[in-house]
Order: sequence, then structure tokens, then C-alpha cells
Amino acid sequence: MGNWVNSYSKGIYRIETIVDQFYDESYPALGENKIGDRIKDRIIVTKRFLNSKFKKSFSYESCSEAFVSKLNNNHYSELQKVIEQYPKLLEEFNEYEIPTRETIYNMELQIDNESDLKKVNGLIDFIKIGKSFLEIQTEMEQTDLLKLKPKYFGNYLFQLINYNDEYLNKKILWRNAKLTKK
Repeated sequence: MGNWVNSYSKGIYRIETIVDQFYDESYPALGENKIGDRIKDRIIVTKRFLNSKFKKSFSYESCSEAFVSKLNNNHYSELQKVIEQYPKLLEEFNEYEIPTRETIYNMELQIDNESDLKKVNGLIDFIKIGKSFLEIQTEMEQTDLLKLKPKYFGNYLFQLINYNDEYLNKKILWRNAKLTKK
């Protein structure tokens, strides 16, 4: 972390966070992988300091480490010149905070009565304390909500939300959920 790099988009970036990811029950196809196996490519969260013309351009992105590379010598020299000429720019950059990043898992539901709608809203409250996909599935099974998953399309979209790639015991931690009528 802290290294200056090129990222998915053009510009000069600094690595802020490196996220190890793991396969869990939310992955639709594991292939030869097992629950808890580390996913090959990590997620690299970067902050952009300069655009491709070496002008101030604060932003952020996260992408697979396959898209991140070290700066070549020319870019690194140009970066050092900018930092020497404009030291306050680096201070301003350091103060720039990356907003909360969200990962969303979408699930179609077919809800046709108030009782089931009430149960799903209860599930949303259950998720807010932080639950794994398996815990959510188990709760849906115990409250008879799995029957609401249609074969193709439903009348509601149920979204699980993870913030800042948070994992607990190698499982994605879902901390919020939203239910939207289609």
C-alpha cells in the first residue's frame, strides 16, 4: 500500500487498500474452487492523484490487481516533479477520502401478499447486524421465504449490500438490504 501505480483508468494512482477475496455461498459457480478458497486476483483500491496530463485529478477506483501496474521511470520522474513543485497538492490529496464503496447482490423475488412482504422486511432487519450469505439463506429457509425466488423474474428486486469489501471468516459480510418493487 502507498505505492504509486497505473490503474484500470488513465492517470497516476496510489494504492490505498488491497482486498483478499474468497469464494463463498454467494458465488453462482465455484468450478473447481471450494467455499473459503482465496480468489486469485485481489481487489486493489486506488486514489487518483493526477490525470494522464499530470494535472490534479482526485478520484478513486477499485479493480482487479491484473489491471494495476508500477509506474514506468518517466511517469515516476514526472510525478516527483509535480510533488516537488506543488507540495500542498499532495497534502490535499492525502485529505481526500474515498467514499464508502458498495457491492450489491441482486435477487428476484415474487411477493404476492402482505404476510410475505412483512417477512422480507424482517429479513432486512436481520441482515443489518451483518450476516453471511449462508446465514441469510438459512434464515430465508426457516422463515419460508425461499419459495419467493421465482424461476425467472419476480415482481420485486431484493438487494444485499456489502460495504468496502468487508469479509468475516472468509465470507462476504452483508450489512444492508433493499427491497424494490419492479
